[in-house]
Amino acid sequence: MAKRDSTLVVGAGISGLSAAVLLARGGRSVELWEGGVRPGGMLAGISFLGLPYDRGSHRIHPESHPLLRELTAAEEWEVRPRDGRLLISGRVVPYPLDPRAFLRGIGLRATTSMAWGWLRRPGAFAAFRAWEDDRREAGESDEGFEAFVVRRVGHSAYERFYRPYVEKVWGLPPEQLSRTVAKQRVSTSAPLDSFRRSIRRKGNSDRSFLYPRGGMDALIRRLSTMADELGVVRRVGRHFDLDTDGDSWQAVLYSGRLSELVPSAGLAHRGLYLIHVAVPRGQIPPHDTWYAPGPEFWFGRVSQPARFSDSLQAEAHDVLCIEIPEGRWGPDADFTQQLDTIGQQLQQAGILPPGCPIVEARQTWLPTVYPIYRRGWLSDWQAAFESVAARGNVFPIGRQGLFLHCNMDHCVYISDEAVRHLELGGDARAWAVRCREFLDLRVRD
Repeated sequence: MAKRDSTLVVGAGISGLSAAVLLARGGRSVELWEGGVRPGGMLAGISFLGLPYDRGSHRIHPESHPLLRELTAAEEWEVRPRDGRLLISGRVVPYPLDPRAFLRGIGLRATTSMAWGWLRRPGAFAAFRAWEDDRREAGESDEGFEAFVVRRVGHSAYERFYRPYVEKVWGLPPEQLSRTVAKQRVSTSAPLDSFRRSIRRKGNSDRSFLYPRGGMDALIRRLSTMADELGVVRRVGRHFDLDTDGDSWQAVLYSGRLSELVPSAGLAHRGLYLIHVAVPRGQIPPHDTWYAPGPEFWFGRVSQPARFSDSLQAEAHDVLCIEIPEGRWGPDADFTQQLDTIGQQLQQAGILPPGCPIVEARQTWLPTVYPIYRRGWLSDWQAAFESVAARGNVFPIGRQGLFLHCNMDHCVYISDEAVRHLELGGDARAWAVRCREFLDLRVRD
C-alpha cells in the first residue's frame, strides 16, 4: 500500500496539538485526528455557569519545561501565589508544607510515634533522604509499594498517610501495587514526603505557580488556531484504527490510549469524578486548593478556580471544583444525588461555613486519569511497546500514549522529543527504547 506523504497525529489534546504544530513548523504536511467532538483532552473546558472551568486543578510550576509557555505566550501567563491547605489528622495546615507546619499539623503524639518507629529502622535516615534517588523502575524485582514505603518511613507513617491515600485513589490493597506508585504520584500527596522535600527545598519556587489569564481551555484554542494557520488538516470525530489506518502513513504520532493500541497488554486505569458546585458569593476562604489524602473525606482535592484566574470568577456565585477518585466507587456513581453529604464534608473540612447551600452542581466523569501500576506492570508495558514498535511507523506520545502520570509541560516536552526523533530519521524501535526514560517523570503539584 502506498503511504501518504503527510504525518498523522492522533489525538487533539495538549500532546497531539503541540506535536502537530511542531511538525508543521518544521515543514511537514500534517493531519490531526480527534476521535471526540472537540479538541482538548484533559484540558478541554467544562462549561459551568457560562464559564470554561478546568478538568481539575491544573497549573504550571516555575521549574516546568518552558516550551509550553513559549508556544502559548500570547495567552499572558501570570505568576500566582500558592495558597493551599492540607487536611491531615483533623487539622488544617498551610500547603506547600514547611517543617513547623507539618509538625504542628500532625500533633505531638503522632510525631513521636512516627519518629520512634522510623529511627528504630536500620539506615532509616539514609533511605528517607534517598527516596527520590532509589525509586526507579524495578522490573521483575519490584518489591511493591507497601514494602518500599515501610522500609523508608516506617509502619506508623505508612498506616497514617500512605495506605489510606492509595486505597482512596486506586481502590486496591497497597501490597498489590508497584513501588512505581511511590514515584509517580504519592510524593505529591503524602504529608511525610512533602516534609522530606521541605527539608531539601532550595528557594521559594514552590510558593508560586503559573496560569494563563484565560484558563487552560484558552491554551487549546490557541494551539488549534496555530495548527490551522500552519496548514494542519484537522478532523474531529475521526477515530484511528491501527489495523485499517496504521499502514497508510509514513509516521503516526499517537497520543491516544496505549491500551487501545494493544488491548491484550492488560494496562488499565482508574478514573476521576469532577463535581463543579456553585455557592453564594463570599462563603469560601481565600485559598486556591485543599488537599485531603485521608479516608474521612470522599474528595482528594478541592480547588477554587477564581484563585487561579480572575477570568474564572462567576458573576453571582463562588465555584469549587471537587475531585473524587474512582477508588471504591466504580465508574457509575452519581454524586449530584449526594450533594448534602458532599456539603457536610466541605463544612467539616472548613471549606464552607455551616449551613452554606450548594445552589448548582455539574458532574463530569474522567475515565483514564490514574494508570494502575500493579506489581510487575513494567513487563506488560515493555511487551506493549515491542508490539507497537514492530509496526515500524507508530510513535506513542503523551500521558495516555506512554501510560504515564505526568504534567502538561511533560506532554509538550515528549511531543517535541518525538518530532526531533523523526527529523533525525529515528525509527519506531529506537523511539520505544527512548520512551523508557520518560517513566522517570514525576507529577508536580
